[in-house]
Amino acid sequence: MINIQQTALTLHPATVRLVAQIRALEETVAQLEADKAGCQYQIEQYYRLLRGQVGDLLTELLAVQLQLAQRRAGQTGRRSDAEAARGWQERLDNTNRVIQDAIAHQPVDLAETAQHELKRLYRQAVTLAHPDRHAADPDRMAQATAFMMQLNDAYQRQDLPTVRRLVQDLTAGRLFLVQDDTAYSIDTLRQWLHRLTDRQQALQAEIAHLTAESAYQYMTNGTDLTMHFTQLHKELTQQLAQLYR
Repeated sequence: MINIQQTALTLHPATVRLVAQIRALEETVAQLEADKAGCQYQIEQYYRLLRGQVGDLLTELLAVQLQLAQRRAGQTGRRSDAEAARGWQERLDNTNRVIQDAIAHQPVDLAETAQHELKRLYRQAVTLAHPDRHAADPDRMAQATAFMMQLNDAYQRQDLPTVRRLVQDLTAGRLFLVQDDTAYSIDTLRQWLHRLTDRQQALQAEIAHLTAESAYQYMTNGTDLTMHFTQLHKELTQQLAQLYR
């Protein structure tokens, strides 16, 4: 990227202002992306613990509920009972999916210094390679989208070596060349700023949704997880016993 102060004399003032706004907003968006990934990490960590403590019991309970609902729907033929059965099927499928995704993204434990490096590299890569930056070029945007998928997967797994390699490839131009901000027209820069603003608002909403999830709350509000899972195991066992009567 070109330094704004070095190019201020040769660029239209509106371009300078837009580029400055974009760069500031990119930093904000990158931090929000990292915050969102951190929330997802906490939620996935909860479901990994859930799978180890009561996963089989929870899956069995949902499967029994589904069987009972399907039997009831077959007996009555009512649409409401059929919808209830589909609801239990969705709950079972979603539970299995969330647990399996959490297991598949098992992270490694990083030291505090490595965590700082991981976050710094992630924010740097998001700022340079976010697809919104390349919306004017479909091919470049597709490359950026594919890159972000790899980056997000590595970040959620706390895979620092992979994140380092991806950022090195990006900054060295081995993935795709990052176009300088000042090469865009004013209209393109305005559209870019608008997309970043939309992305900021969307990320804030997504983070609010994630932090409201019970799994996130259990992991971050000081809950005694040993007692939590012990109580959950007791409740699930009681519910299952009632269903088998």
